[in-house]
Amino acid sequence: MALYFALAVSGAAPEQQLTVYTSQTSYSLPVLDRGGKPYISVADLLLPLGASAPIAKGKEWKFSLNRAEVRLAEGKEKATIGGKQVDLGGKVLVENGRLMLPMDAVLPLLGRLLNTMVDFHQPARRMFVGNTFTHFTAEFKNEDQPSLVLTFSQPVTVNENHVEKRGILTHTDTTTLVFAKDPVVSDLKTQQYGDGAIQSLSFSEENGAALLTVSGNKPLQVIRSDDGKTITLQAPEASATPTPVQPSAPSVEGQRRTPEFFVMIDPSHGGADKGASFSGKLLEKDITLRLARELRKELEERGIAVRLLRESDIDLSLDRRAEITNEQHAGIYVALHAGRPGKGVRVYTPLLTDPQQPVAGRFLPWESAQSGAISRSLTVARAVSNELRKKGMAVASMGMPLRPLNNIATSAIAVELAPDADDPQSLESQKRHNNVATAIALGIVQVRNQIEGRP
Repeated sequence: MALYFALAVSGAAPEQQLTVYTSQTSYSLPVLDRGGKPYISVADLLLPLGASAPIAKGKEWKFSLNRAEVRLAEGKEKATIGGKQVDLGGKVLVENGRLMLPMDAVLPLLGRLLNTMVDFHQPARRMFVGNTFTHFTAEFKNEDQPSLVLTFSQPVTVNENHVEKRGILTHTDTTTLVFAKDPVVSDLKTQQYGDGAIQSLSFSEENGAALLTVSGNKPLQVIRSDDGKTITLQAPEASATPTPVQPSAPSVEGQRRTPEFFVMIDPSHGGADKGASFSGKLLEKDITLRLARELRKELEERGIAVRLLRESDIDLSLDRRAEITNEQHAGIYVALHAGRPGKGVRVYTPLLTDPQQPVAGRFLPWESAQSGAISRSLTVARAVSNELRKKGMAVASMGMPLRPLNNIATSAIAVELAPDADDPQSLESQKRHNNVATAIALGIVQVRNQIEGRP
């Protein structure tokens, strides 16, 4: 894992790269332009994951991973994986004995070869295999010596050879922490703190890395804890000479902060699970992902952090959706669906057919994990339903043993869109998506204070 502070821009453009994060290792591989399309080497991508080396026989190539055989042919746009054809989004190339695939093929390839969740942040070229994420919290302390304490869920490493300063605006210094090998993710876009030494913190992703940028009107000291989980940026004292990086004791206060409240949005179905099929190529899995992105935007505009269980077309089991939500301690879980029959919008709450009282101890019964949160789920559902009605939509509210609602240990609802007047195309209406997403967001804003900080 490597963290460096990049504050100078060289004249040459950086090499384009794709970074893959797994629970065992992280690695980067070059992304090459071929005819205006990004390509990667199959060996560079898959050998670190345990695949066999690609073997050529004429123009045919084959290799295996997790007992699944992959066959490709030079110049072809499809692969055969376990006997099934997969579209690669471009032609297979061979250069100097190296098998090359378009980057568009990375997700469908790994999604079928790995027995775990694969999350691809494609514009930034960051691939997460399994639940491999490093989260952080940020605490601003406006004291005599203003500071910003960043506390990470896993250690990050400082490379002291890449420490510089540069100003990007008049009288403004910017410190950018670039995480090239750490799977740092965040729902944060920009957080404003004022107009002093530390003015804002922003998070972005690009070229296989995550970037944390702190802006202010003074150069900042960067202090890293011994355990690598805390980084403090602070304005130096007037008489002090800035020390770029030095070890210090971990910030106990920062480590004990209450986890940030966020909403987990679950676009139902995905991958081979298409969900309901409507006219033409209109599929439930695509409708729910589009609505999830719209809901994320509406919530973030209202200051509520959001995470999506899937950002792309991947397979994710119902149990795994609940596991991730519970592991990350979401404040509210919202599943999104689309289907017939009926009209308008349906709002579902968990229904425990065999209710059990929460038990003392660390573990909850899986089939009744919702038992301790069901009253809060009803509160969220009522607020969301009321806002949907204000938008003029027909709303049906009901309890259902709809998986994985009963397995969620926090406030949980499901929202299902039905076609207007049995017109499937209405499910693609941007106006309708906006109205539904806005109503859900407004309902959540109303009840946040009642449930924030509770499991």
